Amino acid sequence: MPAKFSVQYEGRSIEVVPDAITERDRVRLLVDGETVAETKANGKQTVLAGDGFEVRAVMPFWGGSVTSASLIAGDAEIELHPEPGTRAARRADFARRHPRVYASRHVLQGAAQVAAAIVGIGFLLRLLPSVPWPSIDFPDLPRINLPDLPLPSIQIDLELPGWVQAVLDSKPYWVPIVVGLLLASRELKRRKKLR
Repeated sequence: MPAKFSVQYEGRSIEVVPDAITERDRVRLLVDGETVAETKANGKQTVLAGDGFEVRAVMPFWGGSVTSASLIAGDAEIELHPEPGTRAARRADFARRHPRVYASRHVLQGAAQVAAAIVGIGFLLRLLPSVPWPSIDFPDLPRINLPDLPLPSIQIDLELPGWVQAVLDSKPYWVPIVVGLLLASRELKRRKKLR
């Protein structure tokens, strides 16, 4: 059963409830037990509008479970609390007790993506020699003679140092990790602001 998230706001009970297994791509916003909004799952952009506020729920695109939710009223952001005893409650408790470790998950996801890409490309390269490629005979196309126009010759000799070129060549490997570090830093700042 997916966990619901709730908070008390201005004397009202605000709840975000993902629908049952039969309707896994929907989520509802309840105010004092009454449904006021309902929408389909939209990843991190799942937004439910209430009376003078909105609730942003983070959930997979295919729906099913909410991983976190926060109430936005003006400039204030209030985190909704998951139902006690659920996996979401354990994750939120871990995030409160270990904010740096929790935020570092972005770095681990980036490193895992790089590793998966390396393994996947390696696997595909091993398959390539065994694939019989057809030979295609292209017809000879007529050649079009264009006039030669004298263009000014601009020559710039720009040679990067070897270490810079090596760093640029390895960009597919370190960019996801740097992006993960930036996301982790942003998550830490957001958690400190919420506290």
